[in-house]
Amino acid sequence: MTAQSSPAANAAVFAAALQSEREALGAFVNLLQAEQAILVDGDADRLAALTPEKATQLDLLTALGKERKRNLNAQNLDDSADGMLTWLSRNSGFSAAVRKIWQELLTRAETARQLNETNGRLIEERLQHNRLKLAVLQTGARSDGVYRPDGQLRPMRSTRSFNLA
Repeated sequence: MTAQSSPAANAAVFAAALQSEREALGAFVNLLQAEQAILVDGDADRLAALTPEKATQLDLLTALGKERKRNLNAQNLDDSADGMLTWLSRNSGFSAAVRKIWQELLTRAETARQLNETNGRLIEERLQHNRLKLAVLQTGARSDGVYRPDGQLRPMRSTRSFNLA
């Protein structure tokens, strides 16, 4: 927003930026939901394919959040919820529409936080499960094992004696 713009034009630009942030956050929530489904399925390949899109979306959200903060700071407002409430009170013509966008943005941010927390737990569970599998494999590797280095079965050693008499 420029100092030469009218307050109404500045408010319209700010409202449009908030709407863009809300939409980007909605797209990010969708990615987190997709990530969660992939984690539940245990499909590491699909999870890896989702990572670049998630990083791009995070970069966009970061840029939009910085833009919101700059817009609030340009009006001598804190870049906080209180600053947003002050903006709403100063811009009554945009207040209802922007308040709705702001509330949806906050709701989506909370949903994203919850999904991210759940996904983090799912990732930790998968890691723990893989660590246990690896420990079992490492334990088996220290013994003679079932297979020889050439892939053939090792003869089973039995301590039982069979009397056929």
